[in-house]
Amino acid sequence: MKRLPTLLVLVVFSIAVSGAVEPGKTYRIMPEENQSKSLFVNNSSLGDHAAVVLWTETDVPAQQWTVVEGTGGELALKNVYTGKYLNTSGKFLIQTESVAHWTLEDADESKGTLFIKKDGEYLRASSRYDGRQPFLGAAQPWIFEEVQPQSVFDAQARRRMATGYLNHYLQDKGNGYKTFCNGGWGEAETLETILDMYERTQETDYLDVYESCYKYMKYHVGNNWTGGTVVDGYDWFGYDFNDDVMWMIIGAARAYLLTGKQVYLNNAKYNFDLIWQRAHLGYIDMLRWAEYTGDRNGTNSCINGPAEVAACYIAAGSGDETYYEKARLLYANQRKYLFEPETGRVYDSVVLNPSDLTVVSRNTWASTYNQGTMLGAAVLLYRHYGDEQYKADADKIIAFAKAELCDSNGVVSVCQNVDGDFQGFKGILMRYAGLYAREFEHSGYMSWLAANAFHAYNNLNSQSFGHSAWLTKAAEDMKYGEKDYSLPGSAFGGSTSLAAAFAVPMDDVSAISPQADADSRHRCHTGYHGDDSYYTLTGMKTSLPLRKGIYIHGNKKYLVQK
Repeated sequence: MKRLPTLLVLVVFSIAVSGAVEPGKTYRIMPEENQSKSLFVNNSSLGDHAAVVLWTETDVPAQQWTVVEGTGGELALKNVYTGKYLNTSGKFLIQTESVAHWTLEDADESKGTLFIKKDGEYLRASSRYDGRQPFLGAAQPWIFEEVQPQSVFDAQARRRMATGYLNHYLQDKGNGYKTFCNGGWGEAETLETILDMYERTQETDYLDVYESCYKYMKYHVGNNWTGGTVVDGYDWFGYDFNDDVMWMIIGAARAYLLTGKQVYLNNAKYNFDLIWQRAHLGYIDMLRWAEYTGDRNGTNSCINGPAEVAACYIAAGSGDETYYEKARLLYANQRKYLFEPETGRVYDSVVLNPSDLTVVSRNTWASTYNQGTMLGAAVLLYRHYGDEQYKADADKIIAFAKAELCDSNGVVSVCQNVDGDFQGFKGILMRYAGLYAREFEHSGYMSWLAANAFHAYNNLNSQSFGHSAWLTKAAEDMKYGEKDYSLPGSAFGGSTSLAAAFAVPMDDVSAISPQADADSRHRCHTGYHGDDSYYTLTGMKTSLPLRKGIYIHGNKKYLVQK
C-alpha cells in the first residue's frame, strides 16, 4: 500500500476538558442521544481516507480511539486497530495517516458531554442507522467513555469468536446429537474447524461438540459414506461427489490422531478405500471428482489435494506405508497436470483423453481451497519423505496465495460470500497455512494468519458473530445484501475465521507448553527421515515424524527434543 507523507498538523483541545480526556487513554466515542453506537472505521478498513461511521457498539479495536499527545502538547485521536487518525474529507468523517485539527468544548459539564469541533464547525450524527458518516454541522453533544485498548489478537479475542459462533450455529438435535449444517461437505469442514479448536486448546468441550456432530452424521449416513442425497433430512452427497466424502475422511483421520479412538481411523480407512476403488483413473493415477456431475474423464485439484492429505493422515495413524505411496502418486500427477512450480499456482481441473493423455480442456483458476489442500499435502509429504521438492512447492504455494488472493494488507480478499460452496474456501487455506507456519516455525506466516483472524474479529457484530466476508462488518440483522447468514446453511462460512484464529499458537492458551511438568512428558527417540530435526513418538501405534517441541496424542504429552 502506498503511504502518503504524514502531515504534522496541530490538534488543540480546550483547557476546560483537559482533565476529562487525557493523553494516552483510549475511548469509545458516542453521541449522547444514541449511546448504543460509537465511531467505527467502516468495515475496519486499513486504508487511508476510509470512512469513519457510526455503528452499533461491538467492543472491537476499530471502535477504540486513543488520545495522542504531540511534541508541543497537541492531541489527536488515533484508531487502535488501524493506527490512523480521525479526520474529515469535506464535511464527512474519515481516517487518515495525517493528523487533523480538533477542539473539544464542554457541552454539559454535569453529564460529562463534549462538543467535537473542527474548522469552526461541530461533529454531528443525524442518523440512527449503522454505517452512516457523521459530518460537520450544528453542535451535538458526544460522550467519551474510557475503555481498555485491545491492540493485538489474543486468547480472549479468539475465545469470543468461538463462543459467538457456537452460540449461533450449533444445533442440538437431542439424544446427544448435534449439527451445524445438517450435512454436506460444509458440515465435514466445519467439524475440522472444531478439531482445530480442540487441537490448539485441548479443551474437551470442543471435542464433545465434534463427537456429537460426528455421531449425528453416522446416525443418518452409517459407515459407508458413498451413499446419497438426503438421508432422513440430512443432506449427504457421497453418491456423486468424491471430494465431499474425502473431507469427512480427513476429519475422521485427524480425530483418530488427536484422540486415539479406533473408530475414527476405521471409518476413514474404509471410506478412503471405497473412493479409491470407484474414482481412481488408472490411466493417469489421479482421482475423478464426481460420479455423475461433469466429465468422467475429468480430474480436479479439489479431490486430489484432499485425498493426498487424507492418505497421509491415514498412513500416520495406521502405520500402513501404502497410503503414503498413494498420496505421493496422486501428488506427482497433480503436480504434472494441475500445478505451476515456478509460481506456486494450483490449477482447478483438467480433462484428458484417456487414449493418449492429451489435454482436452484445463481450468487454470486458482482458489484458496486448492492452494490450501496442495499446500497441506506438500507439507505432510515433506514431513514423511524429507524430499526438498515438497518443501520448495509448499514455499511457492503459500507465497502465491498471500500475494495473489489477498488485498494489499494481506487479508484474504476472495470468496466474500456468506452462503454456497465458496463461503468456506478460505478457511481451508488458513488451516493448511497454519500447518505450514507451525511445521517450519515461520514467524512471518504466523503473523499473516493472526492478521487475518484479527481483521475478521474487528468485523464481528455485537453478538460476537462474523461471517465469511471478513472485509465487511457483520450486520446486526444478520443480513449480507439479500442473503441471510443467520441460517444453518451459512455455518460453514462462519467457521472460516475460526480456522485462521486457531491456526495461530498463543503461549498463554497453549496446552502444549515447553514448561510442561516433567512427569507428564514421554521421551521420544530419533527418527529415520534424514533430517535430524525430525523425531518419532514412542508409545504410539505408529512412527509419526515430528519436529522438536511438545505434542499431544490422546491424553498424553510427548516431548520431542534433541
